[in-house]
Amino acid sequence: MRILMASDLYYPYLLGGGERRMYEIARRLAKKHEIHVLTRRFKGLPSYEVHGGVHIHRIFVPSGKIKLESPLDGSAFMAGALLKGLNLTGFDIYAPQQFFPIFPLWLVAKVKQKPLIVTIHDVYQETWLQKYGLKGCLMAAFEKVMLKLSYNKVITVSNSAMQKLMNSGISKEVMEIIPNGVELEKYDKIKVKKSDKPRVIYIGRLIRYKHVDDLLVAFSKLNLDAELYIVGDGPERKNLEAMAEKLKIDKKTTFTGFVNEQKKIELLKSSHVLVLPSSTEGFGIVVIEAWASRTAVIVSNIPALQELVNEGRTGLVFSLGEVDDLRNKLEQVLKDKNLQNEIANNGYNLVKEKFNWKNVADEIEKIFRSMV
Repeated sequence: MRILMASDLYYPYLLGGGERRMYEIARRLAKKHEIHVLTRRFKGLPSYEVHGGVHIHRIFVPSGKIKLESPLDGSAFMAGALLKGLNLTGFDIYAPQQFFPIFPLWLVAKVKQKPLIVTIHDVYQETWLQKYGLKGCLMAAFEKVMLKLSYNKVITVSNSAMQKLMNSGISKEVMEIIPNGVELEKYDKIKVKKSDKPRVIYIGRLIRYKHVDDLLVAFSKLNLDAELYIVGDGPERKNLEAMAEKLKIDKKTTFTGFVNEQKKIELLKSSHVLVLPSSTEGFGIVVIEAWASRTAVIVSNIPALQELVNEGRTGLVFSLGEVDDLRNKLEQVLKDKNLQNEIANNGYNLVKEKFNWKNVADEIEKIFRSMV
């Protein structure tokens, strides 16, 4: 099969679970099929290259920077992806993932009269409206239009994400749930000891709905000597760095920015607990990455994360926005080594049993074949 995929971000910028998922699936499918990916072009990157057997076509955006909520960059990417998609020929399947990539490939698939299979990780309308003002209204309106289009198949990552999509008008009959995964062998090969000092880690985009500010406040209230690593980048980084200084935890807090896969695994393995305080998640891939690293997790009580984490067995759950509850859970897991190890080991065993990229790619390949 010849398959054209599309993602806002792709190699070398795998900042979130969606980008990681497409990267892992594309390079596995490329062993048997011809895979092309449309993505944004950032400064210093070529407009075309082959990486991991995948043909990467990068589309110009005005800023040349990672600005995930930029309507200008999004519009430029959609126009460029439409033109590139029309010029590239001979594809059997078109397979974009949210957010901006769906519309241009929807148009291309209609023109070429080929199947369109989209991956939608979550519905963000309420988040856009609550957090981003006028720009958020535009983004929410655009997303609403995307959810009203007709698709041959919609792949999503969890039951909670499917329910949101059904509430938005997408028929259950066209949807399939295929969760995210990890490459456990890669994690097992990297040997890193836990930090001598209790270490808390966050990994992900630094954007408002991730609520990293709540983690900073909770960490500042800890009744023990610990260190905090904030791994990732985004528009909120400067605000969070200023907040850490104001809370007088800047000497205990390390902002690493974007790190490669090797470094991410090393940091996860050296940490004692990962915290994901987000208010919006379709799945929460960093949770299973922490489990693969034998690291305990604490997550907010939103549906997708409660679906993933078994309270007290594979992680601890705190009430979203309640920083004292988060502080209490942090102290509980950092002080109780037995609980910490139990959560980490149970999570590792669950990943080994259920969350594997090879299985994910195989399931998606079956869907692609059924559509051709």
